[in-house]
Amino acid sequence: MTRVAGVVPNGPAPGCPYSASARIGRHVAVAGQCGYLPDRSPAQGVTEQTRLALRNLAAALRAVGASADDVIAVQAFLTDTDDFDEFNAVYAEFFAEPYPARTTVCCGLRPGVLVEVSAWAVTGEP
Repeated sequence: MTRVAGVVPNGPAPGCPYSASARIGRHVAVAGQCGYLPDRSPAQGVTEQTRLALRNLAAALRAVGASADDVIAVQAFLTDTDDFDEFNAVYAEFFAEPYPARTTVCCGLRPGVLVEVSAWAVTGEP
């Protein structure tokens, strides 16, 4: 099977050699999406960064023919555990029950980045 790459229209271009999303058959991987504006500068605050990261994630899914409903697992990375409640409130606006599996890790990210979100999805059609 051939790998198909997706880009985030009107969004930040990857800063390294990777695709925003990739699909082989029914399987989709979305690279970590940050709360970056199109010029790759981070939005202000964890709420806005989370909202923008999840919008970028949704656009990366659409770019390869998938949607949030196809997501089976999410990996979330926060720089501060105190931001978890704000992150979780925005996250709940983007995914519906039954929710995807999720792992949330507190770690160091690029300067100014407060949140990063990646996902795995399986679509109904190849």
